[in-house]
Amino acid sequence: MHIVFDAFGIKPGSGSIVIGNMVQGWSELPHGDRITVLTEGESPFPLPPGVELQSVESPVSGKLGTAWRRSFGLRRKTKAIGADAVVCAVTASALAGTKAKRAVVVHDLRHELRPAQFSRQSRAVRAVTWGWSLRTADAVFTITGRTQDDLEKSRPWLKGRTTVAYYGADHVDTWGEPKPESPPWAVAFGQTSNKNVHEVLHGWALFCEKNDDMTLRLVAMSKADREVCTALVAELGIQDRVELMPFLEDKEFQRCFTGASLVIFPSDFEGFGLPAIEALRLRVPVVISTDPAVVEISGGHATIAHDIRPETLAAAMHEALERTPEQLDAGREYTESFKWSKMAQTIRDGILAS
Repeated sequence: MHIVFDAFGIKPGSGSIVIGNMVQGWSELPHGDRITVLTEGESPFPLPPGVELQSVESPVSGKLGTAWRRSFGLRRKTKAIGADAVVCAVTASALAGTKAKRAVVVHDLRHELRPAQFSRQSRAVRAVTWGWSLRTADAVFTITGRTQDDLEKSRPWLKGRTTVAYYGADHVDTWGEPKPESPPWAVAFGQTSNKNVHEVLHGWALFCEKNDDMTLRLVAMSKADREVCTALVAELGIQDRVELMPFLEDKEFQRCFTGASLVIFPSDFEGFGLPAIEALRLRVPVVISTDPAVVEISGGHATIAHDIRPETLAAAMHEALERTPEQLDAGREYTESFKWSKMAQTIRDGILAS
């Protein structure tokens, strides 16, 4: 079977991590499928041996160029190379249709369930493109049961037609052996509003009243977010206990994560929650929120902060650090069921059954 992945418009970050690992997982399957990745230039992620790269030119540039590639460009290219199926890891893809079968992956519905976090234009575009993509798909996959529930509640006509295909966790096996550094640090995320970064900082200030050696590394922060949080950190008097960090290169982020003694991830909305499963895989204690997707994929092996009040978050941080080696080993063992090749096999089976 000849499988095509749409990687148009994918930039370094969570998107390239997900699609890159889906391609890697598919290449590990024993079926001998031909795999082609479509982009507008160089691949945004490392390609496994044997995976082909095809560039698609567009008559226009920018966002319109990406839209053209995901519609007319994809249709023409898949016909030209004889593709049997297209994996749309970006939900709104193949907008002009294709003779090949189409598998659409839905990661979350945050734009519908947290509309204030998106512009009106962004929501309007997604309403049109997602609607078309989902109605014309041969197979639809979600990355958690939570996303499946959200999707089927908003689109009852999809009930019974979607399949859960979980992300993998085994990509962190290439990051090197986890080794908490000294002096120790915790990692938290500050790139989007759903990560509750201000609440994390207030909780961290309380945590520091009983802990005198750990620092907090807030990663993936924009310049504007760093400026706002710099003022908050000063107001809380924890300047020497917090590092506000920009988006890191892959290797630098991996060193930061594998060297951490604690991961703090009290997000109020996730489709999956990769940092939580990555922490479990690396035997790093992790604090999560009550978000249904993160609770689902953590399987009871993370410390849950039941709300985002500072005292609740601080208590959860202390509790997480008391996890025993046996508990951390159990979390690692649990992640054995999260493999990118398993996700690929689930999608492949769904395509063949469609």
